[in-house]
Amino acid sequence: MKKIVFSVIVVLSMVSAFAQNKPVAKDISLGFRVTGLNNVAFQEWGADAFDFPQVMGRYYLSDRIAVRARLGVGLNNVTSSFDRSIIDTENFGQAVRIDSSINSTVSAFSVSFAPGAEYHLMADAAKLDPYVAAEIPFALLGTTTTDLDLDVIRTDAAGTRLYREDINTKTTVDGGISVGLNLIGGFNYFFSPKFAIGAEYALGFGYSQNGGTVVVAQTGSIQPTSDAGNIVPVNVTQRFNNSVTTLNLGVQTTGGVNFSIFW
Repeated sequence: MKKIVFSVIVVLSMVSAFAQNKPVAKDISLGFRVTGLNNVAFQEWGADAFDFPQVMGRYYLSDRIAVRARLGVGLNNVTSSFDRSIIDTENFGQAVRIDSSINSTVSAFSVSFAPGAEYHLMADAAKLDPYVAAEIPFALLGTTTTDLDLDVIRTDAAGTRLYREDINTKTTVDGGISVGLNLIGGFNYFFSPKFAIGAEYALGFGYSQNGGTVVVAQTGSIQPTSDAGNIVPVNVTQRFNNSVTTLNLGVQTTGGVNFSIFW
């Protein structure tokens, strides 16, 4: 299937070798990234400052001027579980069975928006469409929450419970914000009226601040001995600060296949 896709691209380029394919006013395009030549795959246009994927669209106001925007919305919710039972004969002076269960959920939300404008240079080549652009990327990362349930039970050979720890730990970390400015130079080469391949170089400035207040709340109980009535409640909340500030200035490159839709 991958080879078929690549062959279609080649055929489109040959069929449209003499056609005028540059976009004009009211044309619309959507941008994607293609990786590999022998294993063609369409992916999102790029990622925001917090590594969430984005898509990119253009709207041509005229044959020279287009507005563009990258948009990303990400919701991560990762759940995992781990169960284990072992017999420990070395650390307790007798054979002790240890049953442990860990369940965790990590969730985070991000939204990003990068509006911009392009000025197309109208090269003499019928299919080559060079342009310069500027955009202002903005990204917002919501609070990251980690919920961890730990249940550990130790019993002896007779089945008597020697110890139990049943603790829930909830950690919340403040999100972040990112803002920047990108000055861009790029081009599109149109294989057909609706298909182009291109690349961009951007001189970008970016400021990001991630994190802040961290709250760790533990609730549950511990049975430290074989006495079933010896239950120690746990209710502890800790707060501290952990933030990272990043300032970037440099050149970035992106390459991809842009699929243009016209109406």
